Amino acid sequence: IYVIGHKSPDSDTVCTAIAYARFLNMLGYKAEPRITMPVNNETAYILEQAGAEVPEVLESAAGETIFLVDHSEYVQAADDMIDAHIVGIMDHHGVGAVNTGHQIVYEARPIGATATIAWLEYMNCGFEIDRQTAHILLGAVLSDTSNLTSTTVTEADKKAVPALAEIAGVSDVDGFYQALHEKAMSYDGFSDMEIMFSDYKEYEASGVKYGIGLINSTNEETSKELAERMKNVAEEAMASRDVQYMFAGVGIREGDVKTDYIVPMSEESKELMEAAFPHYDEYDGTSYIFRHGGLGRKSKFVPGLNDYFAAHPHE
Repeated sequence: IYVIGHKSPDSDTVCTAIAYARFLNMLGYKAEPRITMPVNNETAYILEQAGAEVPEVLESAAGETIFLVDHSEYVQAADDMIDAHIVGIMDHHGVGAVNTGHQIVYEARPIGATATIAWLEYMNCGFEIDRQTAHILLGAVLSDTSNLTSTTVTEADKKAVPALAEIAGVSDVDGFYQALHEKAMSYDGFSDMEIMFSDYKEYEASGVKYGIGLINSTNEETSKELAERMKNVAEEAMASRDVQYMFAGVGIREGDVKTDYIVPMSEESKELMEAAFPHYDEYDGTSYIFRHGGLGRKSKFVPGLNDYFAAHPHE
């Protein structure tokens, strides 16, 4: 069984794949983690700190036995996933388009991180988590919940962090998160296109395909600069993907500050933005700016677009 997350892999998708593959092996299955493409700077740092190896890239899922984590959309999955034998899904997003006629394990919860679900699986089975796995899961939960400050955080996430930190031997959780945060902010050596697609996901709703790329920032000046850079590669980015709409979301997540600069990557995307989210705080000619909580991809952006498409069938 190959345990694998989505394309443009983030820390939650990679670390959960590693931890859950180990869990399946403890259950008696033969499982290995895989990734869809090279990991980002933050994930590399988590694995380095834990002393864990980066999983191999799965070039094609065709004919393979697969357990999906952190997604259930074919458009986000490894190449040829439609021709794979999917035996399980673990996710904390909405129900996607992946389907199978076979029996399947399906574990989905409205929770802050998929890694928290993996932790709960260990707890439910009474399995001991080793130090390295705890370190990996801790990094994933902190990353995906912005150190337990995101709107999707649950009591389970809050309990997972201190429990995992104790096993991992991480006494300064805030310091560990700050180190992760700094790695996530680093785009050194990245081209503008690589930045756009470093944390990019595609979705399909009501027959419409669209994509959203997230970019991390620390302040408004940097956000505006990154937004302008994304606008400059908008045409190239749209041409590189088979989607009808595309957006770049430059987000500031510093303490209680949550602001998002949403850059529509085409004129059609701009029209959709104004129709689906008319209550933005400001438009500066490049970005639609959402202050006071931002426009989180998972919690607001994707649900809002999906609701809009459902209410306004695409012709």
